[in-house]
Amino acid sequence: MLYAFVRACFWVITNLLCRYRVAGRERIPREGPLLIVANHLVWYDPAVLAIIFPRRLWIMAKSEVFRWPLVGLGCRLTGQIPVHRGESDRAALEKALAYLRQGRAVLIFPEGTVARQEQMLAAHTGAAMLALRSGAPILPVAHSGTRRVFVGRRSWRPQVEVRIGESYLPQVPEGLTRKLALKQVTADLMQRIAAMIPPAERGSYSSGEPDESSRAEMSQRAALTERSAGHTDRSPVIDQQM
Repeated sequence: MLYAFVRACFWVITNLLCRYRVAGRERIPREGPLLIVANHLVWYDPAVLAIIFPRRLWIMAKSEVFRWPLVGLGCRLTGQIPVHRGESDRAALEKALAYLRQGRAVLIFPEGTVARQEQMLAAHTGAAMLALRSGAPILPVAHSGTRRVFVGRRSWRPQVEVRIGESYLPQVPEGLTRKLALKQVTADLMQRIAAMIPPAERGSYSSGEPDESSRAEMSQRAALTERSAGHTDRSPVIDQQM
């Protein structure tokens, strides 16, 4: 009930701030566990996706958001998932896993932060860890234009585009180490997102594969996730920003 009220408020605000167009809404599974992964442009992204999805979402967001006036209160009252960035947040992981095992839809932004420009960043491996541990299907979502809602002043109510891909279960070849499996699943889901946005906005995934610096960064993050998993019942380091 409260989630529906908060969602309705954001629906009104969003329709005042921008125009949005959605492609692939029919691909959203209406029930069952679902791990939604999306690119991240601005703090308002979760609100836009929440009003588009016909089912309730549980969103992994940086813990600082929960201290914001009104928005933070809404997050706390609707059971969203606070994530302490840059550390092994086992509580956040276990909460997300519990939600997925209860058949809920969890939204995560694998990049973990927003870029200064509309460019995709190298992703963290937390989403891959959640997918592999929960067995939930992944639903890739790509969007563009949300950053211009607050940053750009050249046009009134800028156009926001949202594209929803096909849900899928990640496949990991036999014989891969845990670290390589996380990297492969992460690269695959990010490439699926990148394929749905304009080439100029693909950033680290502009060539279809992570660039050299992005691969190095992903390796460091996967190694950190692997070390963390060994100490905390295989829980990853998740760096998430709303």
